[in-house]
Amino acid sequence: MNIGSNIKALRISAGLTQEQLANSLGVSFQAVSKWETNANTPDIQLLPQIAKLFCVSIDALFADDIGDYQADSELIKDDDVFRVVQFRGRRIVRVQRTFSKDCPPIELAFPRNCNNETQYFKVEVYGNVIADGSINGDVVCHGNVECSELNGELRCDGDVRAGTINSSSDIKCRDILECYKLTCADIECETVEATSLSCQKLNQKNSE
Repeated sequence: MNIGSNIKALRISAGLTQEQLANSLGVSFQAVSKWETNANTPDIQLLPQIAKLFCVSIDALFADDIGDYQADSELIKDDDVFRVVQFRGRRIVRVQRTFSKDCPPIELAFPRNCNNETQYFKVEVYGNVIADGSINGDVVCHGNVECSELNGELRCDGDVRAGTINSSSDIKCRDILECYKLTCADIECETVEATSLSCQKLNQKNSE
């Protein structure tokens, strides 16, 4: 039974914290934490609510690989987000933090000279992102991000390397390994390696 890891994967994909998910379901964040570590399972009465929240079937919550459901139209929300997913045959490639033959990076060509009025966009990538130029938009990446400049909100499950990060909102990632200049409202990650740092709030997790 993979319901705990599936709930965690769906929560991260939706950009929710454990506390936000808990509030949506009317439970404590400790309960969500126990689900995700398989120390406990959700009450059966909560299953329809969880499935509806993530736009999946109840069967998907118990799937051996939630990735099999990532391309399901029931999961993908009808919004303005561009979603980039890697397939191998009919199966979605599971995101890995390191590049390999089985999980190559997704190289994206973002529009040049973007501005907030005409070309600002949101993108979610189920893989690693390598961009030679600037990324002007909000990015959710389920791998690592490498770019020269990032202008927008960032949610990254892996590591970030960028020349400049300029966000009017917040940044959440595992590590910012390299950045010459970083400006944002709030940073939440394990380590920040930035030459020039400007933010209102820094939440640095303790690495174990």
